[in-house]
This record gives sequence, C-alpha cells and structure tokens, in this order.
Amino acid sequence: MTASGNGHGHSNGSTASDPAELRAEIRRTRAELGETVQLLAAKADVKARMKSSAVQARDRFRARASTTASRIRDTNGGRSGGQAALRPNPVPVATLIGVAASAVAVILLVMRRRRR
Repeated sequence: MTASGNGHGHSNGSTASDPAELRAEIRRTRAELGETVQLLAAKADVKARMKSSAVQARDRFRARASTTASRIRDTNGGRSGGQAALRPNPVPVATLIGVAASAVAVILLVMRRRRR
C-alpha cells in the first residue's frame, strides 16, 4: 500500500514518508483513539450512569416537592395559622414521598434490566 492509498484521504499528492510527519500522524491517531476509548468506557459504565440518573431523579423530585410546599404555604398564607393545615395529619405527605421514592426505584430497576 502506498502513502497516497492508505485510506486517510490525503489528496494533496505528497507522500507521508517524512518521519516527523508520520510521528505527528501517529500522535493524532493515538489521541483520537484515546478519546474514543474514554467515551466507550463511560458509556459502558452502567453503574455510574444509573447513579447519575438516580441523582437527577432525586433532584427533580426535591425541586417539585419544594415548589409544591411553597404553593401550599402561599395558599394557606391568608388563613390564620398558616401551615396549621399541614401539621395535624403528616401521614399522607410521608406516604406520598414514600410512593414517589418507590416509583423512582422501580423505574431505575426496569431501565437497568432493559439494558442488559
């Protein structure tokens, strides 16, 4: 195989016989391969990807819970006692939080099993 027919698309007609040029091309190729390997390794790291998904889901849930709590506080703000409506029966709120956390866990498990 000649230097112009090596499949790298060198159309300038020059031969890459200069050792410095060859070394530079080898360095570029190694760098590209290194980046590719890193990307593939990150994609293959299911545990890290699942952890990242769980963290994102937890953050979304916390943001929604905070928003909902703010709305409830704003709605009850004009009444006497403000948050008094939330204090007598905290069980439904705890139940909702437990159900939401369970749903997130089930979704993550299903996603993990589908990828296998």
